[in-house]
Formats: sequence, structure tokens, C-alpha cells
Amino acid sequence: MSNGQTKRVNLTLHLNPGESQADLRTVAKLTQWHNSLKQDAGERDEAAMQMRAFHRNVYLAGLQLQLLSPQLCHHVAESISREHLTLPELVAELARCELLPEGTPVSAPATEDFSKQQLKQLELLLKKALPDPVSAAPALPQSVSQEMSEGMQAEFVHLRNELESVRALLEKQNLQLAQLRRSEKAAAQEPSRNGNAEEIALAEITTSTEKMKKIRQKGIF
Repeated sequence: MSNGQTKRVNLTLHLNPGESQADLRTVAKLTQWHNSLKQDAGERDEAAMQMRAFHRNVYLAGLQLQLLSPQLCHHVAESISREHLTLPELVAELARCELLPEGTPVSAPATEDFSKQQLKQLELLLKKALPDPVSAAPALPQSVSQEMSEGMQAEFVHLRNELESVRALLEKQNLQLAQLRRSEKAAAQEPSRNGNAEEIALAEITTSTEKMKKIRQKGIF
């Protein structure tokens, strides 16, 4: 007993880190808290005050739970072994184990509700972000569309020039072929005419000779 009405109670906490996961985490957290207190506290008296408040709150909270329900107090004490356990999850677990009074309102764990909300938001975002497979393809940027239009126009002009060149070449070839055919036809007709003239001349000579023979046979000469 010291400082008037203030009473000091020395408590001994027996822990077995090698046998209990809860004891192991308790030792780790107490050590971490004590080192942090020594670093953050400015003065020694301030650190002592914070240490007293810490031990008082922890002991009184555990004692109150023990007085209300020894099973509840034991379950909460052992739950310290689970590092990521949240308060809503612990309350829901106590309700399932029937360690809470009947009719105690128990809400769903906050992490679970938050996960469902995130899933809904993610689904909405995906619907907005992903294009509709039935809809038409998105329009190309104006710069890309303009480049494609200019390229297609240049290609069209090039093809049109090539087509004009081919057309002119075909007309020239057709003209040459026509001239060649006329020349061949004229060359073929010239010998035919000469042959006809010779045939006519020979026919006339033959006729005249035959007439003279007939006249001679008649004795005119």
C-alpha cells in the first residue's frame, strides 16, 4: 500500500509459450507493448502511469468476464491465439457457442459485409468497363481513322494510274494488231489477183487457139 488510498497488488502471470499458442502470443504482445512504452514515454513517471492503467484495465476486464461467465472468459482468453480475429467475428463465434445471453443481437461480421459490398461494386465496375460482345466494335481514334483514310486514298490513286497505263498499252497493242492484220490481208490478196490475171490471159489464149484450129479444119486458111 502506498500514496494514501492507492493500493498496489502484485500479480504473477504464469505462461507456458512452449505448450500454448495463446501464451506464446501473449508473451510476444506484452513484450512488444513494454518496449513501445519505453520508447514513446517521455518521462519515467508518465511511463509508470501508462503501465498501471494498462495492467488495471486488462485485469479488471478479465475479472469482470470471469464473474459474468467463466466459460465466456476462458473462450475469450484462448481466442488471443488467433492473430487476425476481429471483434465481430468473436461475438458471432460466442453466439454460436451459446456463450451469450439469449436474444443478444449479433450482426454479421464487418469483414464479411464489406466483402459482399466490394463484390457488388466490382461486378458493377466490370459491367461498365467491359464492352458488350453484341455491340459493334468501338470507333477508332480520329487520328488513326484519318491516317487510314489518307492511306486508302493514296492507294486508290496509285491503282487508278496503273489502270490507265494498262488501258493505254492495250489500245496501242490493239492498234498494232489491226495494222498487222490489214498488212497480212493485203499481202495475201496481191498474189491472188496476179494469179487470176494469169488464168484469164491463159484462158483467152487457149480459146483463141482452139478457134483457129476449128477455122483451119474448115479450110478457111
